[in-house]
Amino acid sequence: MARIDLTLRIILADPPPGVVFSKQDAKNHPVDPVRSEGDLSFDIPITLTPTPSGLRPGGGFVRSDSRGRFVYVASGQAAGDCQTEWRRRAKIYLHDLPADLVAGEVLEATIAGRAKDGGPACATVPLLKAWARVRS
Repeated sequence: MARIDLTLRIILADPPPGVVFSKQDAKNHPVDPVRSEGDLSFDIPITLTPTPSGLRPGGGFVRSDSRGRFVYVASGQAAGDCQTEWRRRAKIYLHDLPADLVAGEVLEATIAGRAKDGGPACATVPLLKAWARVRS
């Protein structure tokens, strides 16, 4: 089986208005920052490499820790906005991606855009809507 290139579309539901959010690459750089005025959507390209234990997510936005592989959505200063008090990152784990993926597919999931304190989502965030195939 060859490497699979696909796109993860992460939707932030109801983020706090006026906060800058961005994808964050594996070198901590904000990519494609946008100021929230409603739900936001980020398309993150990833690759899946076959291994004896299954498909391993990788690419310029994927990171890993002892719990698995994940991507970050940054907000405030972490997203490049120096004029705000916020500096947060939402961690989205990739261990529950569907197994039968095809190159070029777009997988979409939704997370809460706000943390319990009303600020931007941060730390490990659960999926409000699980990964599902969508048309690009």
